[in-house]
Amino acid sequence: MSDKERNIAPEKLVLLITVVQKGKGTFFADFIKTFDSNLQVSIVGTGTAESNLAEFLGLKENKRSIVFSILREDKVDACMEALQDKFHTVNNDTGISFAMPLSSVIGKLTYGFLSNDERLGKGNR
Repeated sequence: MSDKERNIAPEKLVLLITVVQKGKGTFFADFIKTFDSNLQVSIVGTGTAESNLAEFLGLKENKRSIVFSILREDKVDACMEALQDKFHTVNNDTGISFAMPLSSVIGKLTYGFLSNDERLGKGNR
């Protein structure tokens, strides 16, 4: 490994949470994967908003698909902008996405996988 590869500071990682209509989780997980996300988990959740708030927000059904994704911080803005467009075209103008920073990830191989950084793969231990 060259000195240049050894001295590259890793990008920070974030947990991206995306809430969409039930049944659209797989589509959005696959879409987020195009932003070099190696980990997406999609689950079904039930909303707890009061009925008047749900109506105000245009939420007719309280079941949602929730997609948890790990992204590099430098990919978040582009991903969020693209998600906003997909919310409009695919998800009937509904959906929400937000990112939370991860404070630490243990292990070079784990970080390499989560950040989709091939330089930190098996061959560079």
